[in-house]
Amino acid sequence: MRLERDRIALWPGHRARLLASARALGYPLDASALDGWLAARIQALALEGRRARPPDAGDPAAEAPAAIDAPADAPGTARRLRLLLAADGRLSLESAPLPPTPEPARIALAADVLGPDAVLATGDPWLRHKTTHRPRFAAAQRWLQAHPDHFDLVFGNTAGELCEGSRCTVYVRDAAGAWLTPPLASGLLPGVRRQALLDAGLAREARLSLEDLRQARALRVSNALRGWLEARIVTPA
Repeated sequence: MRLERDRIALWPGHRARLLASARALGYPLDASALDGWLAARIQALALEGRRARPPDAGDPAAEAPAAIDAPADAPGTARRLRLLLAADGRLSLESAPLPPTPEPARIALAADVLGPDAVLATGDPWLRHKTTHRPRFAAAQRWLQAHPDHFDLVFGNTAGELCEGSRCTVYVRDAAGAWLTPPLASGLLPGVRRQALLDAGLAREARLSLEDLRQARALRVSNALRGWLEARIVTPA
């Protein structure tokens, strides 16, 4: 999630998806307490950040800065938040600085990089939930860590349809200028930014092939953390 000026972008969408997944997976979650719990944690992050000061370069005994190294509401400062719900209902929150994303975002096909078995199964129920159980994307994440100039690897399904990236939704611009994105039935996460774009009429669902991706007039990718970005497909050497 993106935190900027003490506000989480698209929080209602994040909240609705978390509650829906908790119900589907049988994780206890007190919806009435969630907002208050999160607001208190964000306030604590902001206060800790405002207290953090760089050590005096001339004083070797000066303490190192706190882990939260920038105020959450500093102008131009955005942070990455990770809200976790454990199986027993416990909530936890992680925070880290959010570096800028170069555009266009460079993407590649997972099958081109990882091999032909790097595909998603449309019937996999875990694809519909954002969890820490992501075996299908583990190899992609390792590859991306080793290739930081790439934003993401994009997956197809066993039927040859375009699905999603390991960290983003994908959009293809058609001949009429409309932005198309795969339907959930193709096997993908109901992204929060994706839903906001659909609700605003800026994109619409359509079944797409991997060839549609390769031949696209223009590409974009999105997630709630980074926004809606221009993208370019590349073939790694």
